[in-house]
Amino acid sequence: MDLIINYSAKFIALTFATTLLLAGCSNPASNDDDHEVHSDPHSIEFIMDGKTIVTYVNGEVSGHFEVEEEHETSLITVELFDEDGNKIHSEDLDDEYSLGWEISNTDHADIKQHDEDSKWSFNIAGKTAGETTVTFQLMHGGHSDFTTNPIEIHVEEHSN
Repeated sequence: MDLIINYSAKFIALTFATTLLLAGCSNPASNDDDHEVHSDPHSIEFIMDGKTIVTYVNGEVSGHFEVEEEHETSLITVELFDEDGNKIHSEDLDDEYSLGWEISNTDHADIKQHDEDSKWSFNIAGKTAGETTVTFQLMHGGHSDFTTNPIEIHVEEHSN
């Protein structure tokens, strides 16, 4: 009898631990009816003035950012896609998710997010003419769930 109680207690503890482990990562990138592990982005599009200016798919960058020194770009919005090419809607990502970035040389350019911008939109501010790169991250709870390869930023001289 003690053997059955001992195994039952171990089975209940194992079931409880497994449940806690599986519940640790909810699925913010899917609807409530789909309880799979959340989809990490597979590709990103950067959209400005209704046009895709940079794409990042399978580690490959297509396009670059351009800005004049002492100016800002129009608003650039990030769109994330899963492995099947389905859009991951920003409203499906909870408050723990945000956009992060690192610019290799902030003497040439910087990223600006104004109060009126969404957390998935930004402007690039040109500082001085030259070239630099930026990597973007999908930040989640203090770590990056996804990081792009460097994307070029071309800062052109201001024309009068």
